[in-house]
Amino acid sequence: MTKLANPRPLWLNLRGTLLDAGYIYIGVANADPEDQPLQLYRDPAMTVPLSQPLRTLGGVIVDGGTPVYVFFAEQDYSLRVRDADGNLISYDPSLFLANVQYQPLDSDLTAIAALSTTEYGRNLLTLANQAALKAATGIPDPLPAAGGTISGNITRSGAGGHAYAASASYPAIRVFGPENTTDPTSQPGDLWLKANG
Repeated sequence: MTKLANPRPLWLNLRGTLLDAGYIYIGVANADPEDQPLQLYRDPAMTVPLSQPLRTLGGVIVDGGTPVYVFFAEQDYSLRVRDADGNLISYDPSLFLANVQYQPLDSDLTAIAALSTTEYGRNLLTLANQAALKAATGIPDPLPAAGGTISGNITRSGAGGHAYAASASYPAIRVFGPENTTDPTSQPGDLWLKANG
């Protein structure tokens, strides 16, 4: 399948409309293209010469009323465009592609771009949804932000206190003690703290 696009550049006048009967001069870089024109051609093999100034019709460069492409050997060049009355539309002393300034490279982004990916990492990118990601990585379900219940003794892995079961009538109360400590004798609403050790 081929998508049609306009293969020719459109040249505009100072009002932003298509340049009709305009003049285009292409010359030596950093020089006056009207005084030092380059040799132009209508074919990529550069066998059919074009004379200057180039003329426009409806914003397109034409030769004898026929739209043409323009070729030349030089990489850097100057360009001047005038309207039908000879008024200056634009002048560019150098249009060498290397003169175009781009955003400087960022060392961090360059380093990231140079990293190679693993098959594991690439496979994670192809997972269908969150459930598949959780299954692939072994991520447990998070505690609910609101609602839900926890039953039994919550034991920490390692040193330090841990929460024991709360009374159903006082759901906000937590009893603390060292790991594997059983619930002490207490009244509902009491807070029991015991030093670890």
